[in-house]
This record gives sequence, structure tokens and C-alpha cells, in this order.
Amino acid sequence: MFAKTGFAPDQSWTRSLGQGLILRATEQPDSPVLDRFLEGYDRAFVLPNEREETQGFRACLSINPVARHCFGRTHREMVMVVEDERTGNVVGGANFLATRVNHPPIGHPPTAVALNYLYVEAAERGRGLARLLKDAVGTLANAAVEIPEDACPPAIFIEQNDPLALSDSDYATDSQHSGVDQVDRLEIWARLGARVVDFPYVQPALSAGQSSDEGLTYAVLNFPSAVIDACYFAAHLESFFGISVLKGQDLAIDPVASRQLATLAAMAQRGTPVTLLPMAPAIAALRALPSRPVGESFRHFARTVAGDD
Repeated sequence: MFAKTGFAPDQSWTRSLGQGLILRATEQPDSPVLDRFLEGYDRAFVLPNEREETQGFRACLSINPVARHCFGRTHREMVMVVEDERTGNVVGGANFLATRVNHPPIGHPPTAVALNYLYVEAAERGRGLARLLKDAVGTLANAAVEIPEDACPPAIFIEQNDPLALSDSDYATDSQHSGVDQVDRLEIWARLGARVVDFPYVQPALSAGQSSDEGLTYAVLNFPSAVIDACYFAAHLESFFGISVLKGQDLAIDPVASRQLATLAAMAQRGTPVTLLPMAPAIAALRALPSRPVGESFRHFARTVAGDD
């Protein structure tokens, strides 16, 4: 399934971001960049099924050489941190999978990114660093799959906790630990341009000891149209599930992944695209309610607010 190639040296990814900030990144499992990323990651993410453990990150990065051209596409899984040039302190970090989609449909970026994790250190919030990190991910992702860095921004897909699906205890635990309310977090991404992907997304289990996660909202940034071609979205998910989630295992062994890819194959055969829903109106409508709705997902709520139901 895979063909052996090598790792790029960490130095090849280092960039100045201006404002006294330096980006450092790696695709290697034993890099000190990963260790620095994990320090902030452990402070930012606590819910059991959303967390990738250290060995999981190392497993994802270790298959970079053999996963480079699997599924007939070009990939690179990376971890990055942004440092204050003066102090050397990490102000934020990200982990992502970049996928170069061959022959993308008209209007679809050639690079699709699974932005698995992004965090800004609590002491550094309020400086616009989330946007800076998002943009840096996009530039680095293009370079990672040999697309010119000044090409159109990649489609960046993100998972967010669904504030309507979380239990009261998980809602409180994650909000308290991160210092950001769940709805406020959605609003941050909405301000960055995120839209809800109207697809029944479920994250397959990240490891044998974890469960699949149905409590997520899937969204996309930098996408130029109101719909996504089903084949393009399937290509993105196939790469993401196969590399970031299953770490090179056969997709056929995971029913959660297989079911979603089969759904997209059927949609593609019918010529049915995946619709994108505006996030901001749904957030405003949710804030206007006296309490969280029960038994509904944020995706369905956003669809109702948009008048698509």
C-alpha cells in the first residue's frame, strides 16, 4: 500500500511570521518540536475521545514516509509551534494533515487540510493569534504537499465540540479547563470564516482504547463556494481517516469510517454535493434561547436556522 521515502529536516519548515514570532514545524516522530507542541496541547485538550495521546502523535508522524503517496494523493502530517522570538516561549501550536487532491473540481482548492488540533496559550489570547495560526497552517500545508505557498489557501477542515451534544459534565469540564465556553469557541471559528459541513460526521476511534465520537461539529474554512463536491470531500476524509485516525491501518476494518465513505460514494453517484451552512446565525439563535436544546445537534440546528429543513 505504501512506498518508502524519507523525512524532511525540521529546519526546512522554519519561518518568520513577523510580529516577533517564529514558526517551527516537524514531520518527524522524535523531533523536539513535537515535545514543545505537546506541552501546550496537554493544557488545552482534556475530553477522553478527543485526545490523541503522545504515542498516537508519534505513530501518525512515523508513517509519513510510507503514507506520502497512499490513496493516489500526496500527504504530510505535521506538528508546529509558534514561538516568541524574544523569549523563546511557545504562544500556540497546531497539528494537521495536508492532502494534495489530484484534479480537484473547479473552485476547489488543490490542498485539503485536516486541522486536527490548534491551541493558543491562555496568557497569549486576545492578540489575534488564532487567525495567525490558521493562516500559517494554510501556508505551511501548501508547501508540505509541494503547492506554491502563495497559491490559493487550502480548504481547512476542523472538528469542534458540539455544544448541543456534549453532556453537562463534559461541557463544564472542557469549558473550565480550556477557559473558553463551547459556544464562544464556535464563535471564534465563525469569525475566522468557518461554515458547518452538513454531513453526518463521526470521528472514528483514535485508538483501540477509545470510542468513536459523535459529539462533534464538522466545519470548513477557506472554502470559496456554498457546496463541496462529494468526491473531493470523500478524498479528504479517506486520507484523514487512513492516516491521522487509523495510522495506516486498512480503512475497511473500521465501520465508522467505511460507512461515511460509502455515504459519500452514493452521493457522488447521484451528483449530490455536500452543503455548507452559515455558522454565525445559528450561534446567535442559540444564544437567544433560555437553555441548550436537548436531543439535537448543532448541525441540525444550523440547518433549521438557515431554513434548509
